[in-house]
Amino acid sequence: MIQPFVDKLIGSKDALTAEFQKKRPGSYDDLVNRLVRLLDDEDAFGYDEAPDSARVHMIDDGDYQGTKLYIIGANGYQPSTYWSIFVSYGSCSGCDTFEAIGSYSDDTATEAEAGEYYTLMLHMVQSMKRMGSDD
Repeated sequence: MIQPFVDKLIGSKDALTAEFQKKRPGSYDDLVNRLVRLLDDEDAFGYDEAPDSARVHMIDDGDYQGTKLYIIGANGYQPSTYWSIFVSYGSCSGCDTFEAIGSYSDDTATEAEAGEYYTLMLHMVQSMKRMGSDD
């Protein structure tokens, strides 16, 4: 676990849940991109150590269900630092966390749903790994 990244997300909980209540996230991709935009903070993490929100690459090995592997490059010219986020997804609300959160009946999330989207993002950042290290 990369504690400074987790701390940054925890510090943004209220803003994120308010954002989700205004507009429901559309997918895992949306949550990962929001997370990386939040972490794209050179002041907090340094120029070469901040994830670059323009460098999110996704590998999807699945169809109705499967796995997604997100590879995120750091800021800077030809970065040497990368992180990964691994997500398993299913085909229905019974086997997929994201699908289970919302009814998709409207574009806004309830307060409870917004909290669940935030928790899903928290699990993503907690499982985020720096590639090439044991961390």
